[in-house]
Amino acid sequence: MKKLIHTAIALLLCTAILRAETTEEAPGVILRGVLDLGTIQSFSLSTEDGVSSSWVKVGQSFKGYKVVSFDTDSQALSLEKDGVAQTISLTSAQEFANDEGTMEERLAEAKNIMALMDFEKMMNETMDAQMKAMSEMMRKQMSMGGTVDEELVAFQTKAMAEMFDEMEWGPIKDGMSKAYAEVFTKDELSSISNFYATPAGQATIQKQPALQQKTMEIMMPSIMTASQSMQKKMMDFYKQRAAEKKAAE
Repeated sequence: MKKLIHTAIALLLCTAILRAETTEEAPGVILRGVLDLGTIQSFSLSTEDGVSSSWVKVGQSFKGYKVVSFDTDSQALSLEKDGVAQTISLTSAQEFANDEGTMEERLAEAKNIMALMDFEKMMNETMDAQMKAMSEMMRKQMSMGGTVDEELVAFQTKAMAEMFDEMEWGPIKDGMSKAYAEVFTKDELSSISNFYATPAGQATIQKQPALQQKTMEIMMPSIMTASQSMQKKMMDFYKQRAAEKKAAE
């Protein structure tokens, strides 16, 4: 899960807070996130009183503010409202992350993330991928000894499936929501949520089980080599201990 959370944050290529320099008494505009895909940029906006947008692009509007242009070099966003042009200046990303919010606010954001993840479906698919990878690892380990006991592999696979079937994802999802709320700030959770709402974010979630299975397949040769080395060390240890015990008699 943690990896899953790191991948999502890394794909949110630029996240910062920008405030509108306006003389109006109405709330200013905050840019909660910038998703830069090279040729296309999308922006997550909100008012200072907490009303948030979905991802908007140049030419689209939010709360009367039209997004006119974005300068990737200066990271300046140009807006227009009621015929008045405004430029929003970039402040530090650390300032953006400093709004921790209340526990209630963070928990609400975390629950939204779990919903965007479709947590229970994702976990079921992840467990299925893990079982396939583990079954294949058992087969390869057995083949090194000569014969693969398919009956034993089938039994162990069935036992793992039954164990996972008995797990209740609802309480686990609630626990994960609480963990997210305790670890991340309100604005960090908002950024993660905004990313997962994008096509790239949804693809990250949907393809995570397949990616984990491929990761296991890539790691398997190294794991097996390390396992063989550990087994040899254990055998040498037992032989040495037996020899020392015999010498002491």
